[in-house]
Amino acid sequence: MENRMVSRPSRLWKLLGVLGSTAAAAVALQVTAEGAASGSGSEHVTTNPAYWFWDSDTVAGSSKLVRSQKGVSFTYKTSNLTPGHVVTVWVVVFNNPELCATTPCTPADVGNPDNPGVQSDFLYGGGHIIGGSGRGNFGGHLRVGDTSGSGLAEVGGTAVGLLYPETAEIHLALHSHGPMVPGQILKEQLTTFLGGCETFLGPDGLADGPEDMPVAVGECTTFQGSIHQP
Repeated sequence: MENRMVSRPSRLWKLLGVLGSTAAAAVALQVTAEGAASGSGSEHVTTNPAYWFWDSDTVAGSSKLVRSQKGVSFTYKTSNLTPGHVVTVWVVVFNNPELCATTPCTPADVGNPDNPGVQSDFLYGGGHIIGGSGRGNFGGHLRVGDTSGSGLAEVGGTAVGLLYPETAEIHLALHSHGPMVPGQILKEQLTTFLGGCETFLGPDGLADGPEDMPVAVGECTTFQGSIHQP
């Protein structure tokens, strides 16, 4: 497959809706079948598989989401990542998933001005430099109403945040910023969506195969995700 590169367009926030959801249709049945749910008091827990965006048949890892009235907490574990590269995790929220065009929700529902009722956003969940083992272990918490880490706002959209943690559809997605760059750029790589990114690999900035994974400084792509429906 030919490697495809997309330079940052002025309306980047529209294409960044791919976060965690382009593979949704392909893995929806698997997520439903494999997800395990349990509840304790006011909390609700789901554990679901994670997939490379170009391979909906091979499980790449797993994620666990804990919902409460105050927000959501999550863990995300995967492997076979590139040592020395920076990877961030993003919490994609669809606050009113019943208004999405499909089930699960899709990129068209992220920041769509023609369907604002979905009230969607994607928010920073953490970032790491991948170690020599190639493993990625992420974890974080997102409070209701916290828009400080809105990726949608970062790329020119309107921040929404998490409004309804118990009923929102939530996708967790991994985003590669390529090789770490020491100094201020590294800080931006670890804490923002656009940090260190000059070129987005793959169609619409989404990895369509291993050849779309970053190799050089400045290359970025979103490449793996896990879906949690309410």
